[in-house]
Amino acid sequence: MKMKNSQAKNYLKFYEKSPGREIFRKELKIIESRLGDCKHLLSVGCGPAVFEGKLKALHDEMEIVGLDASREMLELAPESIDRVYGDGQSMNFNDETFDCILYLTSLEFIDDYKKAIKESKRVIKRNGKILVMMLNPASDYFAEKYSNKDSYIRKNIKHKDVKAIRDYIASCFSIKSEGYYLGIKDGKVYDTSDPKEASLYVVEAIKNE
Repeated sequence: MKMKNSQAKNYLKFYEKSPGREIFRKELKIIESRLGDCKHLLSVGCGPAVFEGKLKALHDEMEIVGLDASREMLELAPESIDRVYGDGQSMNFNDETFDCILYLTSLEFIDDYKKAIKESKRVIKRNGKILVMMLNPASDYFAEKYSNKDSYIRKNIKHKDVKAIRDYIASCFSIKSEGYYLGIKDGKVYDTSDPKEASLYVVEAIKNE
């Protein structure tokens, strides 16, 4: 996720206090529950790598690479992960390198998500997985954020049709699970699968060919 240094620091601060701490905890649980036996992970558009750093702290056996197009972002990322400057649409990795690729609310901010997904398929091992966590534009939470013309989302999001992204993922991978998660309203964080309330849409898919 590409953002200015000041925006990244605000992003980090958000997760340090309520309700950010609870959002972080629930999002991390969603991610962890889907990693399975993955040991070599690539996170595309990692930004300051808040989740990636926590995953590494919890699972030291994991090799985690964070890729981002902002050097400023990578400077804020923890040194416990491998930080790589680069573009998700053209990755400088060998074929079939990773067990899992993560897009943690980053794919919808990439100019050409189809190129990124194709590149992901190239660098994922056979039977490896892609986990895509996207903001849900149909949610009240998204509408609130998007209504602010100065918000990061309003200024930077490139794609709001998550179903189109989902369908393209399905054309390249076999979808294992998908669904809506995490309600956020009036400072409260709660579990929900209601597309109108859930702030996230999550797709987990496997490379079978």
